[in-house]
Amino acid sequence: MVFAVLFSGGKGDAPSAMALGNRYFNGPEYDLVKAEEAFQRAVRIDPKILFGHYQLARIYFLKSDSKNALKEINLELEKNPQNLRSLYIRGLIYGYSNKLPEAEADFRNFIAWVPREWAGYNDLLWILMQQEKYEEAKKMVAVAFAEATDAETNPWLWNMRGAAELNLKEYAVAKISFTRAKALAESLTLQDWQNAYPGNNSGEAAGGLAAFRRAIDENLHRAERGI
Repeated sequence: MVFAVLFSGGKGDAPSAMALGNRYFNGPEYDLVKAEEAFQRAVRIDPKILFGHYQLARIYFLKSDSKNALKEINLELEKNPQNLRSLYIRGLIYGYSNKLPEAEADFRNFIAWVPREWAGYNDLLWILMQQEKYEEAKKMVAVAFAEATDAETNPWLWNMRGAAELNLKEYAVAKISFTRAKALAESLTLQDWQNAYPGNNSGEAAGGLAAFRRAIDENLHRAERGI
């Protein structure tokens, strides 16, 4: 009954629906079904509410529903064109849909908007290397280390730096990069991992962090063997 009263009015109820959705999406009561229901309610009440379609896109992306994820993130850009954080989410959607040129364009535009954030560089590098643009990736690594906040202590960027060097057969420097990435990744806590991937199920953080560390180890071994 309280729930029905809470969302029975006009646009003033949309922020309450967003708050509830965020509680289920980012808080301790993680529940994607309830989060989706709340965000859907918010955009029904106010189709232009900031981050409404954005959060729905993130949920559909996590559910591997790329069609609806793309639809929702495009709606966010249409309703709230100032929310260029949507470019990052759309870049991920395109990247995992193998639409690599589109993903590259979105990540480049996102970086231009927030050049101090490391995640945009990290995912742009992922896309460049999928396209075998290794020289471009190496140049972008240099930009990331010059511009991104705390790049020197970021294991993701060191791993990407090593990957670019490895693909260019620069094994000695790749080994140095992966060794640095390994040391930094070993010091990551589960909270650090959750902070890097907001909206993901916190119960899967340990597995994600372990997989990241294994990937760095494998990269380091490849650099050491020169393959």
